[in-house]
Amino acid sequence: MVVFWQQNHQTCLDWPVQVFSTVPLIPNLTSLVQHDFNVGTFAQFGDPFLSIHFNHRTDFYNASHLRIRQQLDAENFVDPFMLVDGDTAQSHAIWDVTTTDDSYELSGCWSPPVTYPGENFTLWQSHVLIQDFPRQFQLVGSGDIGFEDTIPAERYDPYDPHDPQIPPYTEGHDYATKEGAQNINSATINATFSEVMYTDDPSITHRMLNPPPQWAVALKPRPARMAGLVSPRPNTTYIYEWSFWFRDEPPQPGEVIQLNAQYDWDSPRWPRPGVVGPFPGPTASLALGAGISRGPRVSSSQQCFRRKLGRPGLVMPGRNAVRAGTRDGAAAA
Repeated sequence: MVVFWQQNHQTCLDWPVQVFSTVPLIPNLTSLVQHDFNVGTFAQFGDPFLSIHFNHRTDFYNASHLRIRQQLDAENFVDPFMLVDGDTAQSHAIWDVTTTDDSYELSGCWSPPVTYPGENFTLWQSHVLIQDFPRQFQLVGSGDIGFEDTIPAERYDPYDPHDPQIPPYTEGHDYATKEGAQNINSATINATFSEVMYTDDPSITHRMLNPPPQWAVALKPRPARMAGLVSPRPNTTYIYEWSFWFRDEPPQPGEVIQLNAQYDWDSPRWPRPGVVGPFPGPTASLALGAGISRGPRVSSSQQCFRRKLGRPGLVMPGRNAVRAGTRDGAAAA
């Protein structure tokens, strides 16, 4: 029986990105933000990698982004946050507000940032499509891209904190479509020996990693179909349908095999993108629950992929490190 690892919930859903707004967070607006965010985290598959928490702060209505950042700093909340504004309902974009730390730098930016009278600090922020924000947050957190990569190159040298950054940053994929989401997200699963197939075909293994793994493993068609996952198509070497296996010997009878498998977009197991629950799986109730806080304060400790302010990049808390090829489905320490 294929068993899904709900690996993202404890690390990200318990530390949501905080959302503030310069306009009232009416239900239609929060629904739009949550819907687009769900699409960007592939929440329809039941294991979104990031969550958000709405904060109703009437004192932030019509306030400048800089004032909101400074007020939260004064409240000892120094983490980055999402900021909704009056254009969000039309643009489907939010602001990723980072820091006013003077030591913050953008690599490749040779000119000092633009300054304005009465502003003693530079606010570092980027304008991002809501669908793209989760991936941007994850990629910056892992160091795959820098914060400056979310601002068009011609617009950050010099960096202008008042630049409307239109159009907002996007990777150019529509994650609400099969084509846009293909190869982006996969499930980590445990399977029995009888449910998997394996190969040492170099046309597959040598295109996965460098150095290449000895073996590649994948689900067989029937268990994959029942689980709503993809099995390699016959006579193809499409590497995204395989998972690497680092042991010298192939999987053995009696073992529990841990591997990654692509979600089958067309499977009836999964609801359409952004649809609000219910979702399969033991922790499915956490998949979409955006918290609504009417209190004035949030905890600075509640942040997944916490950003290390003062320098671009993030410090990631401990996560369930998964290594294919470990016995009994155990995670790497």
